[in-house]
Amino acid sequence: MRDVFAASLWRDPRLQRPARERPTPTWLANFVNKFDYLCNRYDAFPVRDEHTRAAAMQVLDEVRRKELNRVHGSSALESAAFVDADVRYDLYAVKDTKTGKVVGCIRITTADQIVSIAASRDEYCLDKFPPALLARTQVFTRLAILPAYRKTAASLVLLRRLCKDALAGNMLASLLACEPGLYPSYLRLGFRPLGSVHQSPSGGFRIPMVALLHDVEHARRVRSPLRGLVARIKGPLPQDALRWYQELEARDGPIDPGVAFHGGASATDVHGALTHGLTAKGRAQLLRNAMEVRCRAGDIVISAGDGGKSMGLVLRGATRLVQAGQTVAELGRGELFGEAAVVMKKNHTASVVAAANDTRVLMLSQSCLARLRDPADVAQVWRNLAQIIAARQCGALQ
Repeated sequence: MRDVFAASLWRDPRLQRPARERPTPTWLANFVNKFDYLCNRYDAFPVRDEHTRAAAMQVLDEVRRKELNRVHGSSALESAAFVDADVRYDLYAVKDTKTGKVVGCIRITTADQIVSIAASRDEYCLDKFPPALLARTQVFTRLAILPAYRKTAASLVLLRRLCKDALAGNMLASLLACEPGLYPSYLRLGFRPLGSVHQSPSGGFRIPMVALLHDVEHARRVRSPLRGLVARIKGPLPQDALRWYQELEARDGPIDPGVAFHGGASATDVHGALTHGLTAKGRAQLLRNAMEVRCRAGDIVISAGDGGKSMGLVLRGATRLVQAGQTVAELGRGELFGEAAVVMKKNHTASVVAAANDTRVLMLSQSCLARLRDPADVAQVWRNLAQIIAARQCGALQ
């Protein structure tokens, strides 16, 4: 029965990658993105008129409401931390100059604007900042890029403009809280962890991160694409933020973000159901940027209703699947969760809750499936997912 059901799922067109979704060769995609970047295909700017604001709000609504189902209050611009507060902010947009379409946006404010809000202090570790630094630290929230533009240079152009304007405005640092799946990308941009991974007010996890805008040596060390902006500044650079971070590490020790890149080769048996039959190269591609996250009992790993942007599996400990307040299943080591929402591109129907302290989960973004290049690996991983979903469905019917 299980094999028959798996076979029927495998034939389901939703589980098969259409020809139009086959990935562009990496070298070609990189070339196109670099060409677009050098030729100013994208333009980022502060929103000053109602027409652009409406276009930016449409992007936010499409990404945060329709795709991620993460809206607090009446507007996709509001967040759990700010929904009841009157916070002054600037809205930036990035536009595709070829089409004239706004394809992304971000909201920024200064840390002193939100330090009085308890949820914001926790989210961004604002208690670690000296008061004098808060007014010269900008906070990034509500970054949204349309799906079709996420692998383009649009987001880099947007962040570059933010950095350029921050330096011109005598800002010293930039703050954000990112999901574990985006942690590697922000590291490459020059951000560093400011605290440990924590529960987000809307479910899931966030890692507070900070970029010290005048730390030229760190930007060069990580080869940040933003390092050239600081190099152009003439005269001595402010050292206030750098000294603060160094003193913070000297006092508390190196900051542990509570997440780590997954060493896939050492734990093949754990994710065997997902990686079974893949080539060594395919396994590495699938697990690249997968993040191990430490959880405490009660942490919500995935919230019911969230858009299906990530899935995960249990590395250690246990998790519970919860629907309408009731535990419907318990998952242990090696078991996958969230895969159906990723496959079907639907919202998650159940919350995934850590059931024990020191539970560790491996989180994979939806984009991990698009990294596979060998058609045989592509077919095998979709077959594995179909069998996993079939087994769970059969178990639910028994």
